[in-house]
Amino acid sequence: MIDTHCHLIDPQFKKDLDQVLSRAREAGITRIINAGYDVKTSHYAVEMGRRTKWLLPAVGIHPNEAADESIQEMDAIEEILGNDTVSAIGETGLDYYRDRSSRDAQRELFRLHIDCAKRNELPLLIHTRNSMDDTIRVLKHEDYHSGVFHCYSGTLEQAKEILDLGFYLGFGGTLTFSRRIRGIFRQLPLDRIVLETDAPFLSPAGHRGRRNEPSYIIETFNTAALILDMPHEQLEEILDRNAGALFSS
Repeated sequence: MIDTHCHLIDPQFKKDLDQVLSRAREAGITRIINAGYDVKTSHYAVEMGRRTKWLLPAVGIHPNEAADESIQEMDAIEEILGNDTVSAIGETGLDYYRDRSSRDAQRELFRLHIDCAKRNELPLLIHTRNSMDDTIRVLKHEDYHSGVFHCYSGTLEQAKEILDLGFYLGFGGTLTFSRRIRGIFRQLPLDRIVLETDAPFLSPAGHRGRRNEPSYIIETFNTAALILDMPHEQLEEILDRNAGALFSS
């Protein structure tokens, strides 16, 4: 099984990373997309990938960072891309919920990430909060069609528009406790779905209120199998094939 979105670079894992990785292996996780969210953590994701080959780094600057300043830091992301092998660009996107930066600056920062992804032929790890329609508009304008909307929280209609653009949809712990998300999930084409944890955030139902970690993806996977009334082996094969196609691995 593949955790397609995780932040093992987060300080919450500093004291027990080895144990977290051991539990992930015991849970049957073979690869983790380990996403940076600023320049420092992007470097760290690459370093972790050198030490542990099944941790695949993604590099980028999260939209919750100060977008005006982050635009100036994209040269550092470009430098990483010029010197190291990464699996994706991101976490990137638009966040109008926290609104820490002007929307124009966020959109420009997002466009710079899309340009990186285009030139390096890499998928995008897309974050969007209270900004789904704008995110879709930017992607249409930039004419890029490779990546995943992680931790999908939009409507069924928006999901169909995203799928028409060629993107995948990522589902994590929210699937285990949101009736609305489960209702959308069961109506989507299974060949465009991937699972994730977003650890250390968004723990599934059985672990809410505690730090999330990759091994907890099993709870989300079990929920997905129940929703779809599908044998676990069949579902795992499909999901791994989807993640392999998305990240060309």
